[in-house]
Amino acid sequence: MAGLFLIDSIRRAVRERARRKRVRTAAGWPQITAKVNLWKVLPAGDAAESFTQTDYIEGGFSFLLNDEYYGGYLRSVAMGRREAEKLAVGSPSVMVRYNPANPDQTVVLAEDNAGSFPFEVISG
Repeated sequence: MAGLFLIDSIRRAVRERARRKRVRTAAGWPQITAKVNLWKVLPAGDAAESFTQTDYIEGGFSFLLNDEYYGGYLRSVAMGRREAEKLAVGSPSVMVRYNPANPDQTVVLAEDNAGSFPFEVISG
């Protein structure tokens, strides 16, 4: 059983390192305003910091660039399910960074969207 915990911690570390690399790379990409058009409340799983923070919000967004639609997802910090369901509403705007060479690669940075949502956004 101890081996599974070791593998899970290695897997989490690899995912976190990849996320940080995406965020560093995206810091130099151009910004565009997108519209959130889909909300989901999902289980936090490994990201849960306590037994009360069991879920997170995922928001699907889209934007128009050169007459073509592109999109991606933003993610909140872990929170309680009832709170997540209450906050995941509306069609707010979100600042998105996109790769000019491949606009399908998008990243939402928390610092670009500070104060835009009633919850904290996770960069990446």
